[in-house]
Amino acid sequence: MSYKILDRALCEIMASKQSKKILTGILAAVENFKVSDDEIIDCGVVFLGEFKIIIPAKDMNITRQDKKVIRSMLGAEIDYLIKEIDETNKIAIASRFKAMELRKNIELKKYKVGDKVFVRVTSVGRKSCTVDCYGVECSVPISEIDYGYIDDINKHVKIGDKIQGIIKKIDIENNVVDISLKEAKDDPYNILINSIKKGGEYVAEVTGIQPYGIFLTIREGMNCLCPFPNWSNFSPSIGEKFVVKIKSIKSDDRKINANLMRQIN
Repeated sequence: MSYKILDRALCEIMASKQSKKILTGILAAVENFKVSDDEIIDCGVVFLGEFKIIIPAKDMNITRQDKKVIRSMLGAEIDYLIKEIDETNKIAIASRFKAMELRKNIELKKYKVGDKVFVRVTSVGRKSCTVDCYGVECSVPISEIDYGYIDDINKHVKIGDKIQGIIKKIDIENNVVDISLKEAKDDPYNILINSIKKGGEYVAEVTGIQPYGIFLTIREGMNCLCPFPNWSNFSPSIGEKFVVKIKSIKSDDRKINANLMRQIN
């Protein structure tokens, strides 16, 4: 056993319990924890040295206190405060909720609308991702994750990522913070729009297929929309490449319309 590792972990745990030091770790597991003979609860688990940090679902600061929600967050970096310590069994009980409340009251109040902040991705869904912004969890819709058409959010953000965002709205008292991840980046449309022109033919890659048309990326962050062509046995797939011909560029609406010319084999 490494006593230095154990002593260091124990010192961190004691500092958290006695002095409200916020600890940070990776949510590494979800388990059932037996509270009593009649009660078993779902918990998140963080490891610190040889200590196992158990965070009951009610202290995870999640909307639905069950194993599925905790499982969806595995791999996320989270904050926690120690509540109880069992030195003999190397177990500690912690609260993520209390840690987030403390960080919110200490750090988030320093920021205002328009400020850039670093947020941590805690879960990723089909239409949004969830980020922790200095103690307030925010849902970022797919339209605010990145520029261009997004078919799979996981290609742009992953659980555990630390990424810059822009505060669009902040109401600390009501735990409301709106974050845009894309606005913290350079807008490729403004940079690249002059590199294409109406009537030009360009190689483009299929990035999205909708009932009303096909989205293709001409350059990273710059997409065009093409109607389905009258081709026999036409069945496009994500990642396939085509030559497209630009038929209109609407700068005010940030829309580029094009037609498919031919597939590139």
